[in-house]
Amino acid sequence: MIRRRFLAATGAAGLASALPFSAIARERPIRIVVPYAAGGPTDSMARLLQEPLQRSLDGIVIVENMAGAGGSIGAQNVLNAPADGNTLFLGNNGPSAVTPLLQKSARFDPVKDFVPVGMIAKSTMVLAVSAQVPANDMKSFIAYGRANPGKLNYASAGVGSLGHLASALVAKEAGLQMTHVPYKGQAPTLQALLANEVQMLLTTPTAAMLDHIANGRIKLIAVTSDTPSPMAPKADLVRQAIPGFVLYSWFALMARAGTPDAALAPIRKALAGALANGEVRKRIEALGVNVDSDGPTQVAEYIRQDVARWGAIIRDQKLSAD
Repeated sequence: MIRRRFLAATGAAGLASALPFSAIARERPIRIVVPYAAGGPTDSMARLLQEPLQRSLDGIVIVENMAGAGGSIGAQNVLNAPADGNTLFLGNNGPSAVTPLLQKSARFDPVKDFVPVGMIAKSTMVLAVSAQVPANDMKSFIAYGRANPGKLNYASAGVGSLGHLASALVAKEAGLQMTHVPYKGQAPTLQALLANEVQMLLTTPTAAMLDHIANGRIKLIAVTSDTPSPMAPKADLVRQAIPGFVLYSWFALMARAGTPDAALAPIRKALAGALANGEVRKRIEALGVNVDSDGPTQVAEYIRQDVARWGAIIRDQKLSAD
């Protein structure tokens, strides 16, 4: 009896060792950690991908919201989990590049501690000005700003936000003296621009913002994409006035560094399949972003670029969130 049990146990162990890593790992649910509260665009993306990923991977996919500390709480949760492909992180420019530069307490390296699974979506940012600013393109805006040093205020969703850092970079590269006015979130920044409390806002566009632009209440000066945006094909590109200035707000799926390729390969394939689905693409793009299925190499390059670019601005302005 004892011998039969021993043979059965060793046989099961041998069979397990012969199975691909992903087949063993997928017996447990996959967790997608979203470093924000439920209801925002990052959370919505995760939930739109949840069902198609479950179908493709033939397993359970759970979305968990872990908000706080600029995304570092969610990031640390992923880094504390086993590197087996069962715990993923839906990151973006903030927690995946900026937060660890602003917070020593974040205690992770965005380049070394995560491995990209794949891009999900990107969005150009828009540079808009108050209707009272006598400028309609980048050239006239920069000329006006240089002629009126210290008279322009720019809004952001908070100190260290992507809009804050991007606006500071525009000011530095264009030689403008502008004052930063931080607000608590994106919605109040638009109201401040409409009221001319601030004269410039560089941010990811919302439906409300685009409506105000269309009705002439604020003016779209330029977009930060590399090529003209379908959203505003006639708008200037920031890079035409500031060479090399290309910026996207991006969203990507990542895993803890050290996760075996065998565990990530089926997830990458499932993600690519989900993003190729017309209905999924339509619902994601309804969030105001463009679906982008760039692979891990391109995602890693975005992270490296962001760390280098924003690290310089953070050091130059002595910014800290600790």
